[in-house]
Amino acid sequence: MTRFDLATSTLLLLTAAATLCSCEQASGLYDRAEAPPSAPTPLPGVVARVDKEGRASSGISPEEAAKCGPATGRNPDGDCVGLGLWDTEFVQRVQIPGGRFVMGFVPDSYDARPARELPASSWSGQPPRYVDVASFWIDLHEVSRGAYAACVAAGACSPAICPEDAPDPAAGMSAEASALLPQTCVSRSQAGSYCAFAAGRLPTEAEWEYAARGPDARVFPWGSSVVDTLPPGLHPVGRIGEDRSYFGIMGMGINALEWVADAFDPDVGLRPFLTGPVRSPTGPMARARAAFEARLACGEPPAKGCAPPTEPPPRFLIKISLAGAHRAGRGTAPAFPPEKEMEAWRPEVVAPGPRVGLRCAADLVDGRDTPLTLPAATATIPFTRREEGLLIFGGVIEAVSLAEAQAFCAALAVPGPGDAPLTGWRLPTRAEVVTIARGFRGPGPFWAADGGVIQEDRTSDPGDEAPWVALEAGPEEALAARCVRE
Repeated sequence: MTRFDLATSTLLLLTAAATLCSCEQASGLYDRAEAPPSAPTPLPGVVARVDKEGRASSGISPEEAAKCGPATGRNPDGDCVGLGLWDTEFVQRVQIPGGRFVMGFVPDSYDARPARELPASSWSGQPPRYVDVASFWIDLHEVSRGAYAACVAAGACSPAICPEDAPDPAAGMSAEASALLPQTCVSRSQAGSYCAFAAGRLPTEAEWEYAARGPDARVFPWGSSVVDTLPPGLHPVGRIGEDRSYFGIMGMGINALEWVADAFDPDVGLRPFLTGPVRSPTGPMARARAAFEARLACGEPPAKGCAPPTEPPPRFLIKISLAGAHRAGRGTAPAFPPEKEMEAWRPEVVAPGPRVGLRCAADLVDGRDTPLTLPAATATIPFTRREEGLLIFGGVIEAVSLAEAQAFCAALAVPGPGDAPLTGWRLPTRAEVVTIARGFRGPGPFWAADGGVIQEDRTSDPGDEAPWVALEAGPEEALAARCVRE
């Protein structure tokens, strides 16, 4: 394993993944939509067995279950059994066994140059880390238009309204076919209301990502290779059989983007490795966010008497086909909407929009549901890399002042080979960055102990061999930082 990626191939796939995740228009390939719906089948070759309470077992034979494959979990007696299934009115829910998985991703490069102009986050969610998830239920596929319409008819949901200039993905389709499309153009609040109506809740990001990638750290829900035959766009829920996750969950790759419960946090992937806060309330990112939100609330120039928000409004996470990554959307639109978000999130995740949908999760019920645990081994990942006698931590903090960069290194406590965490991290010197360039990754710029450092000639080639040179930067400028120790 090289760098800090989950596998050598992972980094090579990320650029292609970004292309795959950026599709905005419906494909127009609706041959599956007009076909009559088939009975839900959550796992290949599995027939659900529904009990009197509406729950079901996967129907896997004891012999198949004993193999402890992806469609199984281990019960409290230690036996491998088929995953539980629960028939709700509009979708089957699959019981995901509790377990540990690799969450997060590695970007194709650490290009921190845009943050010097507008201090913001581009790689929230890195680095990869282990996360434990308890057993839970999740919908086999996305919430359909038909299911959401039932919630509206019951008075529990408000109608979904797409932006005026957004194309209708159901244009030209029959009512029966359009009812099978995933419901999009919902806000995060509307998504939560639907899940409450459906006896569930929005999944956490960890639950969604675990259900999508399983224990083997795959890049996409279906595996770690780009599949050209998977058609982009919006498709009837549960109809693209190739788009299945490790646990058999459908539509987490090429169909609608999906709301999850978590709020956006630019440092969420770093927090498991930190012993305390590192950003200053007056640091580069805080100043930039306050100014940006003031313009959205009051306009430019500001409207007379308008008071900007004292705290940035919350933004919530949206999951995409690159399973370890995420985007974010606002709960409500600001008074003066921007052409693009501060973090430069792509247009298709402006919410509510024609690409943003949902699925629901639910907790196990005590006395009714038997907790299952994952029988498979979890992929292993490195948190550090050694180059020329120095350990390099795999995570990078974005858009920090020199003081924040130093605080970041001082607060790091990284799991090591023994029980004691690895502490004593620091910024490298410029000379050390040149020595450890193979594992440092750029182009930066990064803070060094004696100033800024950046890779030259990285406009076309992201290779590690480009030279690192000194960069003059004031201590309050927004550069990235990564840490080393002996």
